Amino acid sequence: MAAAPTAEPRVTTRTGHVLRVLALPAACAAAALLIAAFVGSVQIGLLLAAGVALGAANGLLMESATARMNPDAPPERSSIVKASLGRLGLISIIALAIAFFVQPHGWLVLVGLAGYQLLSLTAALGAAAKQARLG
Repeated sequence: MAAAPTAEPRVTTRTGHVLRVLALPAACAAAALLIAAFVGSVQIGLLLAAGVALGAANGLLMESATARMNPDAPPERSSIVKASLGRLGLISIIALAIAFFVQPHGWLVLVGLAGYQLLSLTAALGAAAKQARLG
């Protein structure tokens, strides 16, 4: 009787992580810019793309923080929470400043940021579903 195949974790490079974090958001931001330019409102496309870019920056900072963690030592909750709150606070302050100062469509940067979060969640759910199928 043959042994069941095991799923071994894939080792990816830092570049692979960066490309994975940036590929879909870059395509969505480009699509937002093209569609907005086509309908004649480039500012809307730029604000949506800025929101997606802020989300991607958050994703890159999170990947960087995760890469710096020592896999052999238990993670320190307090340092993880402080780093996460600082990162999210900075992204939120930038997004809210853009929303406040760029009128009348500045709020669209928040829509772009929320769109990135939905993309990120969908990608994570897809990866989890794939991992569940593999066992």
